[in-house]
Amino acid sequence: MALTDLNHRVSTNSLLYEYYLKVNLEGKAVLDYGCNKGNLRKSMPDSLSCTFTGIDIQQSFITELENKYPEDTYIYMNKYHPSYNPTGSKTHTLSDSTSATYDYIFAWNVFTHCSYEYTKSCLEEMRARLKSGGQIIFNLYSKEQLLHLSNKMTILHNINRLRNGTHTAISSFSDFNNYVYWENAENLIYDTIADDNVTKQSLFTAYNINWVDSENSNWTLRDTYDNRVYTFTTS
Repeated sequence: MALTDLNHRVSTNSLLYEYYLKVNLEGKAVLDYGCNKGNLRKSMPDSLSCTFTGIDIQQSFITELENKYPEDTYIYMNKYHPSYNPTGSKTHTLSDSTSATYDYIFAWNVFTHCSYEYTKSCLEEMRARLKSGGQIIFNLYSKEQLLHLSNKMTILHNINRLRNGTHTAISSFSDFNNYVYWENAENLIYDTIADDNVTKQSLFTAYNINWVDSENSNWTLRDTYDNRVYTFTTS
């Protein structure tokens, strides 16, 4: 099956398989890490034959997908997340939820809402569940994407509601060396460890791409979209 590269110029989730994942999964074992409402699964062609597993920290998504795709495997993982599962276990790992191994693990827009420390620990958990020669494919935001999102009122509807309908867009960033967190729609945190003990209604993360390249040599930059969204592979 030939896959086409449109340089990520798509605006919906319906093309996740062909234009974001960009890997032919025929005959492969794949784990959709943070499967959400099944955006990747919905984008896969009906003719594709693979072993598909979705995992998420929100039980309602898993229940819905189990009913819709009974031929697949869906797993609820009660793992701590500062925004989406603050009461989850801080010691739970991916291997506690599944002992299977996978050719590809796909995490789309998962680490864009996580601290760097949380992201690193999740990637290490994923490596333990890869087959020999397997790959992890994930994306991160740049500061340009964070500026873009701050002006997207529809994307930030939950934040707007929390702030009683008021919203102040971010207009610029001070210089930062490594990464910046936009926490609870108000606080910008530069190059410091985000406090995972504080419950967050929202957490968006942006990275200086030069730092990611230089400090994480085992992350290979595969794609960039308008210098806003970066896709990496690692094994």
